[in-house]
Amino acid sequence: MLIARGRIDQQLRKIASLTPHDERLTSFRLLIAVPAVADERRRERFCSDGCGHAWHRLSVDTPEGSA
Repeated sequence: MLIARGRIDQQLRKIASLTPHDERLTSFRLLIAVPAVADERRRERFCSDGCGHAWHRLSVDTPEGSA
């Protein structure tokens, strides 16, 4: 709800200062999930038949011993 009201920088500062810690964690997860849902919908609508977007072909290289 905080994101929808007022300046984004002020609202993000409020989210970062939420207590207890679980509230901050929940808010962060929501902030990450919203763009992911929007991207999934965009891909279904505009890229379902294939496209030339380079970011669809990105690979993730992780150093050995991590992740």
